Amino acid sequence: MQFPKDETGQILQEMFDAGFDFSEEYVVDFFALFHKEEDADAVAKIFLRRIDEQEAIVKVENRKYDHGGKESDAIELQISKELPVTYEAISEFEQDYKRIAEKHNGYSDGWGVYMGEDDESEEDLEEDSYT
Repeated sequence: MQFPKDETGQILQEMFDAGFDFSEEYVVDFFALFHKEEDADAVAKIFLRRIDEQEAIVKVENRKYDHGGKESDAIELQISKELPVTYEAISEFEQDYKRIAEKHNGYSDGWGVYMGEDDESEEDLEEDSYT
């Protein structure tokens, strides 16, 4: 399988090389960072309305994100959506999320698919990573 030569394509290629099963839909987590909680909340409300409209969004969650010192505190907004893990599906939603986040003074901070085992304990989940 070959993917475009950009960041999303590179991640998908690494997933393919690691044996990821692309035949199923997964919950894909998309992240954006905001400097003000009210901006993150405004974007969260947009996606909560989409849940009401039956879009396959399964989670909308924000949390404090400290990435190095008081001036760098931010709010991370995670939007999780069930979709096929294809370049097209991920790129389309990522661009949509990025456009909305930027309108509210935020910026895209990537995406990931949880690749842990379903039968792991909560302690084990903390040690697993997102791709």
